[in-house]
Amino acid sequence: MVNTRKITKLAAFISVAVILGYVESLFPPVAAGVKLGIANTVIIAALYIHGGKDAYIVSVLKVVLCMALFGSMTSFIYSLSGAVLSLSAMIIAKRSKNFSIISVSGLGGLCHNIAQFVCAYIIIGKGVLFYLPVLCLSGILCGVLTGIAAQLIVKRGREIFGKE
Repeated sequence: MVNTRKITKLAAFISVAVILGYVESLFPPVAAGVKLGIANTVIIAALYIHGGKDAYIVSVLKVVLCMALFGSMTSFIYSLSGAVLSLSAMIIAKRSKNFSIISVSGLGGLCHNIAQFVCAYIIIGKGVLFYLPVLCLSGILCGVLTGIAAQLIVKRGREIFGKE
């Protein structure tokens, strides 16, 4: 049976994530390859409000739609690898119940940048090795900031959307 209410909620999450992804694309990166990841607040909210499976749906569709609307195949490869690794790590951390939403998000930011680094290493080569510490630090910092925003959204989102 089709759950129209759930599909509508997920469509809303996807729409907001794509809009935030577009807004973020209008601004230059803080440093080469470093963005705040404001659209990830929606992914984290989906994870905490609806669970891992639905968060994967929102995340992958956000990446695909952003690439189709205003991205490139290269950005798709980097984004998808980062999205899959970071969300997988966040799901594992959340399930352990030892981490707050902010620390889960910080871990997600770190893993996102590590996945993107691996892609860059494969595509560009050893020349990117010096950039790994910058990506790790920025991933954690941006992830923590995203986690703070997501924590506020989740608290309010549970009141609005409820848990399926």
